[in-house]
Amino acid sequence: MKTKQLNIKRLGFLFQRFFGERSRQELIQWTTMMIVFMVLRNNAVGMSIAILVSGVVYASNFYKEIHSPGSGIAYFMIPASQLEKTILSVVMTSFYYFIMILIAYIIGNLLGTLLNNMIASMNNLVIDFNLFHHSALQWKLFGGSNNHLISVSMDGQPGNFFEKGHSFFLLHLFEAFLIGQSIYLFGSIYFKRNHFFATFLATIVIGLILLIVFSTELRLIFGSFSMTSNSSLGYNFGKTIGSILKSIIWLLPPFFWVVSYYRLTEKQV
Repeated sequence: MKTKQLNIKRLGFLFQRFFGERSRQELIQWTTMMIVFMVLRNNAVGMSIAILVSGVVYASNFYKEIHSPGSGIAYFMIPASQLEKTILSVVMTSFYYFIMILIAYIIGNLLGTLLNNMIASMNNLVIDFNLFHHSALQWKLFGGSNNHLISVSMDGQPGNFFEKGHSFFLLHLFEAFLIGQSIYLFGSIYFKRNHFFATFLATIVIGLILLIVFSTELRLIFGSFSMTSNSSLGYNFGKTIGSILKSIIWLLPPFFWVVSYYRLTEKQV
């Protein structure tokens, strides 16, 4: 079968196979995340970390079966092109996962708040441990909170992605999520074992190398130039660099998706 063929019906069967074989794992996954959100429902920073970490773990194990001699042969014998298999992996690890995360958060937040208030009511009547207090239903993952996580925006200005009423918090979270998912999805194909840790170490090493190269290039180009010597020039330069970096960051997910496709094709060959 040609690796670049795309058949919607065949792709649909591929999704059916995925849910048929992994329904139990998916149920455990989303039940666990719902419990995590019940506990962390009022901590936007903690929930964001949980989403990003659980997401990359999920993506890093997506192609685990292709590295086993038995299951790997069975996977590549599936009547679907590598393009269709890549589309499945991208949809499942990026878009499906994020949508399910939001559903798990909504259910976990509702149940967590309800359970907390029920225990708080019993606390007043039966138990006097004073561990639970009545709290209103809040949607902190959607930016409706006032947390203290200071970040730096792409134009070099200080920003707070978690400040009250920040309508772009979920977009920034999804941006970081997509980047992590695409990198670790590629890692699940490239590395034969210890996919998560191998990808993590490779990302750290490559990131440090790029940082050193970038810093060296700036020093060679500008020499002893100091940003503080000309605040206007320094600000414009920082803004330009920020715009370039933002464009590169948005190009990372499609880049790693394309590389994953070609790497998966090589694995089959």
